[in-house]
Amino acid sequence: MVEVLQPENFTPENDPFRVRLKFSAAEKLQMVLVFIILVPIRVIVASISLVLAWAVASIGLIGLDQNKPMEGWRKPLQKLTCFLGKMCVRCVGFHRVRIIGNKLSKDVAPVIVVAPHSSFFDALAIFWSGLPFIVSREENKNLPFIGKCLQYAQAIFVRREDRENRQRTVNEITRRVKSEDPWEQFLIFPEGTTSNRKALMTFKPGGFLPGKTVQPLLVRYKNKHDTVSWTWDQPHGFIQCFLYTCCQWNNVVELEFLDPYVPSEEEKQDPSLFANNVRKVMAESLGVPLCDMTFEDIKKKYTKTKEE
Repeated sequence: MVEVLQPENFTPENDPFRVRLKFSAAEKLQMVLVFIILVPIRVIVASISLVLAWAVASIGLIGLDQNKPMEGWRKPLQKLTCFLGKMCVRCVGFHRVRIIGNKLSKDVAPVIVVAPHSSFFDALAIFWSGLPFIVSREENKNLPFIGKCLQYAQAIFVRREDRENRQRTVNEITRRVKSEDPWEQFLIFPEGTTSNRKALMTFKPGGFLPGKTVQPLLVRYKNKHDTVSWTWDQPHGFIQCFLYTCCQWNNVVELEFLDPYVPSEEEKQDPSLFANNVRKVMAESLGVPLCDMTFEDIKKKYTKTKEE
């Protein structure tokens, strides 16, 4: 049985939202050397890859009907943007992404469920899953360079503050997942927030509403220091998180595709039950407890802590 971690039992050691980094003098020296020697090269190659991906996406978007799955000459171009995305990830220092298990096709598992979600670096799971479609915030649609790539990956854009728009998003996810048309798989980070991977948060039911088979995908970062986590209780922010990770000689990450989870009739009728049962399977495989805090609970707790 999987343990449940209660907020009142949080300690500095098991708090799933706390990150503190302490580097030795030798590690700091190594990071400085990497910053001077490798980071400029990495930035140049990553920038070239991103611009190329943007250019390819811009061409492919010409005349594209987003209500239909991508086919024909656009498909190879989409795969090229996926390759360029992998190049950007490698330029951050993830030279080798270790894959365990096998990714199944849409016919077997239309939905890929990724956890734990701890960082913007988790985007690598999208590229190594073959560029499935995702849900992204509406404002990301107009981001320089990245916005076009998201559109070309046929992401579904959502305005979280608009209830009607959220419902249309759910309807579109269900339509694509259940469609016989050749849509890509749907990939979701169901926790809806980030942690330091010491527990699995409550899964939102969106990706489970279609009632279709899902394939869990575990993300494990293997570095000595947790430079990748970008969560609620840490003194360093986005820029430091990005730089600390870029200044590592090599960042080690492991993606494990678990066996598909086929929902029972009861789970098909109850997406929350379906989501929670999949979460238990993933937590057991990771060897971490569950934490039943929602995004709203977490925001309230840590916003209050910062104000104090």
